[in-house]
Amino acid sequence: MKLGRNIFGVGLMTGISRIFGFIRDMLIARFLGAGRLSDIFLAAFRLPNLFRDLLGEGAISAIFIPMYTDMKKDEGFAKNVFSWLMLILLCITAVFEIAMPLVIWALAPGFAEDPGKMQMTIIIARIMFFYCIFICGSAFLSAILNAHSRFLLAAFMPVMLNIMLIVALASSLLYGNGIILYVMAGTVVLSGFVQFLILLARIRQKHFGLRLVIPHWNGQIKNMFKRFLVSLVGSGFYQITIIVGTLVASFESGAVSWLYYSDRIIQLPFAMIGLAVGTVLMSSISNALADKNMRSIYIQQNYSMRRSMMLIIPCVVGLFVLAEPIIRFLFQYGAWTSESTHAVAMAIKIQCLVLPAMLISQIYSKTLYASQDVNTPVRTSMVSLAIATFVYIALFPVIGYLSIPVGVVISGYVKNYLLGRVCRKRQLVKTDKKTFMSFIAFSVISVALGGILYMFNITSILSLMIAIGGFGILYLPTAFIIDRYIIK
Repeated sequence: MKLGRNIFGVGLMTGISRIFGFIRDMLIARFLGAGRLSDIFLAAFRLPNLFRDLLGEGAISAIFIPMYTDMKKDEGFAKNVFSWLMLILLCITAVFEIAMPLVIWALAPGFAEDPGKMQMTIIIARIMFFYCIFICGSAFLSAILNAHSRFLLAAFMPVMLNIMLIVALASSLLYGNGIILYVMAGTVVLSGFVQFLILLARIRQKHFGLRLVIPHWNGQIKNMFKRFLVSLVGSGFYQITIIVGTLVASFESGAVSWLYYSDRIIQLPFAMIGLAVGTVLMSSISNALADKNMRSIYIQQNYSMRRSMMLIIPCVVGLFVLAEPIIRFLFQYGAWTSESTHAVAMAIKIQCLVLPAMLISQIYSKTLYASQDVNTPVRTSMVSLAIATFVYIALFPVIGYLSIPVGVVISGYVKNYLLGRVCRKRQLVKTDKKTFMSFIAFSVISVALGGILYMFNITSILSLMIAIGGFGILYLPTAFIIDRYIIK
């Protein structure tokens, strides 16, 4: 029950953040459209987001939480890691500020065909890269709170970015579009600073006086950085896959924006369900492994699989059937065209198919990281990236930007298979019969209701809400009863 409450709480906070994120994206679509200005902002914004995932929410969390738990939550260790992290972030920021023209050229080479577009992207990226210092620091602070089973504040923090960007976009009516990209870039940096201060104040109030100290090298830090450098290669490969997709898509006008918005839609159910499960399981499985309680691990894994798949499978069916009306009523205003709506919807219909694999991979990878195995996730991520890149390049001349979601789906299932094989071989995962039967039941119910949903005539946002609400009202009680009382 405690596991379920924590997952629900993190998912709820993440959902609130994503709702504000959609409002933000609707305003971006309204004021910037899906063309030159949005391409500049979104391409520049991917860079600090990548480093946040690699250095903060990815490698640092995966390595720090199990070690911190094993060391009985030692304060001195946390302060030393915090100090090393901030020093490294300052050095990285200095390097990228200098090398930004080369970085942007590598990230979006298609922009070089428009020198003005390339130059503006470099300027905006230089401003926003300072966000890395604060948001990676915030991710580390969140890891400390998660290790102490305090999940809600950290899960809610991303809403600060969305609220502040909404205010900045709304204010563009006053200052005009001439400086809108500069205002948005500055707002991104400010939001990171605000998140950092809030989390630091919370830790110092509830746990201990976390502060910067003179970084010192010892066996603990050496061991952590050894694992960190290995994990760094692989923990953010989903984000790297998206970056590579951006590089390929930059050769098709508007494709960077289309893929961004489709990924935003796909990330909503994954963040609310998959990331919530992964965040909570990282701490709970680390504690169970420290106690050598494998039975507790298996129970947590199967419970998480059933509850999360109960929710993610209908999301796949719903997104596949309703992709076009969802995008039309969310974004088709102002500068946004019907062609952009169709392009984004097509990407969603393909990419939503990877959601079950992404969710189960979260459980496998968090289990491996909790067992302090960083090599397996790295190897599987490298294989996944290689497959995705091959698909991108091979299919782009044939189907254009749709090669990116196709590559994401294929590589996602390969990664899931490889992670699961290793976990089962080491007896870190045991999926019981009830979990398999529940998966089948959820799929059958979802597809049947999806067929009914397909025939529903959606002509307004009200009818869209009725269709989604009706689907949920019919599906959720049925799935819950079957899982709880019928399947044994």
